[in-house]
Amino acid sequence: MNFDITGQKAYVKDGPHRNQIGVIKRNDTKSSTEYAIVIDDMNIDIELKDIVLIDVDVRQFHDWCEEQGYL
Repeated sequence: MNFDITGQKAYVKDGPHRNQIGVIKRNDTKSSTEYAIVIDDMNIDIELKDIVLIDVDVRQFHDWCEEQGYL
């Protein structure tokens, strides 16, 4: 499978960055979250449950989650 969440466009569901669109990247800081979303050149730590991916095939995402141990 060639799918990876890194580099995908997404928006934040809730919180102070609600409905803002950014790009998912792996967190390179010593943070508690594995991923961050980049919005206006700011890295914001996120949990996968707090984002909605844009233009992503649901089946590919589901399979990726299973492979990564999220399901």
